[in-house]
Parts: sequence; C-alpha cells; structure tokens
Amino acid sequence: MEKEKKEINDGVNIPWYDNPSVITNLIIGLIAVIIILSQSFAINNNLSTHEILSSIINHNSVYLIALVYFVALKTNIGKRYFDFLNIFLVLLYFITGITAFLTIFQSFSLETIVSCALHLTLFVYLFHTLFRRTRVWKEFHLDKSPFNEIKNDAYFYAIVVLTVVFLALDLIVTTTPDGAILSILDACYMLAFARYVFLYGCFVDNKERKINVTTTMDEVKEAVDHVADAIEDVVDNVTDTISDAIDNVSSAVEKAEDKKKSTKKTIKKTTKKSAKKGEDK
Repeated sequence: MEKEKKEINDGVNIPWYDNPSVITNLIIGLIAVIIILSQSFAINNNLSTHEILSSIINHNSVYLIALVYFVALKTNIGKRYFDFLNIFLVLLYFITGITAFLTIFQSFSLETIVSCALHLTLFVYLFHTLFRRTRVWKEFHLDKSPFNEIKNDAYFYAIVVLTVVFLALDLIVTTTPDGAILSILDACYMLAFARYVFLYGCFVDNKERKINVTTTMDEVKEAVDHVADAIEDVVDNVTDTISDAIDNVSSAVEKAEDKKKSTKKTIKKTTKKSAKKGEDK
C-alpha cells in the first residue's frame, strides 16, 4: 500500500476508481450524506423523536459503524490495527446478512430475496478477502474453502449486478422522492464499498504473486529435495576424490619409504662386501 501511495505521489496516473485513498474518501462522503439526508427527511416528515432515534438505530447503525471504520483507516492507529478493524467489519456484515436472511421469512418477496443474496455474497466476499493475510486464514485452513475458488473480480461483478437489481426493485416499490434518493445513495455506497474490497483483494493477490508466482508448497519442497540430493552427491564425489587422493599419496609415501629402505639395505650389503674383500686382501 505504501508503494501505491508513493507511485501516486510520483505522478503516476491512476484512475480514481483504482485509487484506494479516493475510494475511501468517497465512501466517507457517501456515508455522511446518507446519514444527514435520512435524518433531515425524517424531520421534514414530522416524525417523532422516538421514530427518528429508531431510524438511526435501524437504518444508520451499519453506516455509523462503517464510518468509524473508514475514518480510523485514515489514522496511524487504524493502519496499525487494520486486521482487528476488519474483524469488526466482517462481524457487522455477518449480522447484516443474517438479518437479511430472516427478513425473507417475515416478508417474502423478490426484493427481500435479492437483498439476502446481496448481503450474504458481500459477507463471504469480505470474509475471504480481509482475512487472507491473517492468522485466522492459516489456522482454519481457509485456502481449502470452496468459496476461495471464486475469483476476486467475480465477487465484485456479482455484487454490482445484485446491487443494480436491488436498486431497480427498490425504486419500483418506493413511492416518495426521499426514499428514491436514499435508495440511490445506498446503491452508490454498496458499489463503492465493493470496489474498496476489490482493490484490497488485488493488493493481496499482487503480494502473493511476488512471494510465489506459480509454484505450490509441494513443488517448493520437491525442488528443495532435489537441491539437497544434488548437494549430497557433490559432497560424496568430493569426499571420494579426496579419499582417493589421500590413498594415492599414502601409497606413494609407502613406496618411497620401501624404496628408501631397500636402497639402504643395498648400500649396507655393498659396504659389507667391500669390507670383506679388503680383509681377504
């Protein structure tokens, strides 16, 4: 992520929809507008204080928590504890997905079915993207999850399609301009949020490619075994060569000593024979 920021600062042209900082700022702005407009619409419709508070808790609670999450990402503390913030975000959308699923039993319609599919898909997408570089991913062996076979862009496009379909159904049902505006803003937030997760997924994919492009751990182990065997063969060959050289040197030394001894014996014999001849004379 630091490298991406450096490239942006160096003047590399990056489209706004591929810029994590721009997407984060856009999400923060959308959340602020949605909360302000929803409360202003509630006041204009002469709702009571209890109804306004109920609206904040039911409709805006997810946005308020998401707002805290994205604002925290702008701080050094939020960047340091990024993985912990992701846990709260995943739990938030897990609860949202369960709520959307239970809503089907309360009000069965095409709109509730699409909403359930959208929120459950978003939860799975978050879970399999934000946890990929954490201990949770390794401890629970999430790399073997069937949902992990779905590509990053496939998740993103699925959420885009479901969001557009849900917006169309919501606009058909909505009878007031206020509701239509909030529905459009909700859809824009969902698209921007999905784009944020998509960019983080691309970031993780690039990191994994740099670490290991095409090989698996079994292939790495096999390659290491081959290298170890090759090194062992080289060591054995060198050891044998050294042993042969030592044996050759030892045999040469022994031969030299034997030759030296035989030479001394020959000299002694010759000396003795010469001495005997002198005595005989």
